Formats: sequence, C-alpha cells, structure tokens
Amino acid sequence: MYCSYALARLKFTGARAVFAFMLFSMMIPGQVTFISNYLIYRDIGLLNTPWAVITAIVASGQVLIMKQFFESIPKELEEAAIIDGASPAVILWRVFMPLAKPAIMSVTILGFQGAWNDFFWPLVVINSPVDAYTLPVGLLSLRNAYGVAGDWNLILAGAFLSTIPVLLVFIIFQRYFVGNDISSAVKG
Repeated sequence: MYCSYALARLKFTGARAVFAFMLFSMMIPGQVTFISNYLIYRDIGLLNTPWAVITAIVASGQVLIMKQFFESIPKELEEAAIIDGASPAVILWRVFMPLAKPAIMSVTILGFQGAWNDFFWPLVVINSPVDAYTLPVGLLSLRNAYGVAGDWNLILAGAFLSTIPVLLVFIIFQRYFVGNDISSAVKG
C-alpha cells in the first residue's frame, strides 16, 4: 500500500525511475531469480516453512494495480484533506483506504490464488513437512504415493477439491467488488 500510494501521489526525486524499475522487474520471469531467492531464503532460515511460500506472493503487479487505483481517485479529495490539516499518512488511511476496498480485495484474491496454485516455488523451498505443501505439490505427492501411473480418479477429485477454497474466498469477498463510485465523493 505504502509503495503504491507513494508512487501515485507523492512527488519525489526518482519516482519515475522507481516505477520504471518496477515495470522492468515484471518482465523478468520468476525462474530467473530462483537460485538467488533460494539462497536468500536458506540464509534467513525460511526453508521448509510456510513463510517461504507466503512471503513470495507480494509482486510488483499488485503494486501496479494499487498505484493505478490511487491515481484514479480525484485530487480534490486529497486537496480537501490537506486543507483540513491531514498528513500524507492520514490521507492514505482515512481517505484512500476506505475507497480502496475493491482494489485491495482484488489484490488479495489474486495473491491468494497465485499462492494457492503455485507449483514450482513451493516444490523447491518445502521438502520435509508435508502439511506445508501447496495443493499442486500435494497432488504430485498423492500421485507419487500411488505409483507413477497414479489413481487418476483420486487425483482429479483432489484437483476439484482444490478449487473450492478459491471459490469460497471469492464468494465471501465478492460484495467488495461492487463498484464504489469515487466521483460521488466530489461535488461540483
């Protein structure tokens, strides 16, 4: 949130360079940085923990979505808050965040779905505790438990069940996707 807000609303030297670097980082596939990320996670002791998967879901794409949303909020709201004596932190938390619920829910669901369906990174960083596997890795271990051919009925049932949590998250948070009319906050 802070990075998105700073890139969208705060004017500072190098903001365009930071945004360009962020866009450039989106063009680099995750597989290119696997070895360096693995070594970093090993050195700080996050291998074989759920945190190794959880910390990897923050992506520059989510920062981009939030930045674009913050840029869509009319400047008049920010100017009114400044006139009332609000600091940038107060503007972020009291003005922008209540309006940003749909964008935050979108980013949350995209991050959850990306982490839930990720296969390669959890396969690399989680070896021992089976309860820390993500579902695709768990389905692979299920297939291996029944031999290379596997019991396909069981594997497909597991794949079907893996869609239920993502569906439930969307159903629970779908009310936040109802369009909030930001322009109604400004009279003119």
